[in-house]
Amino acid sequence: MIDEEYRGAQQWSRDKQAIFTVAWISFLVAAVGTMVFFALFDPVDLGGIFDEDLTIGANAGYAAGFFFFWVLCALCSGVTAYLVRTAPGRDAKHRDQ
Repeated sequence: MIDEEYRGAQQWSRDKQAIFTVAWISFLVAAVGTMVFFALFDPVDLGGIFDEDLTIGANAGYAAGFFFFWVLCALCSGVTAYLVRTAPGRDAKHRDQ
């Protein structure tokens, strides 16, 4: 028999919550963005735009596109989270007077 008592879920720090929120939201948006983008464009055809000798498989193109969208969305979400956290409070004007 186990005598240890359950103490509840671990509380995450505010920074850790922000990081995982940004990662999760950017992952979901990148997944949708990848589906929409590659519904319109073929990754094999896109490889020839940059270099005629570049041959890229479809799966590699999908993976590269997904990670590109994920990084782009993570940067946008990260900047947004930073700006929200560092913004002055709504009552800051009233406190200064």
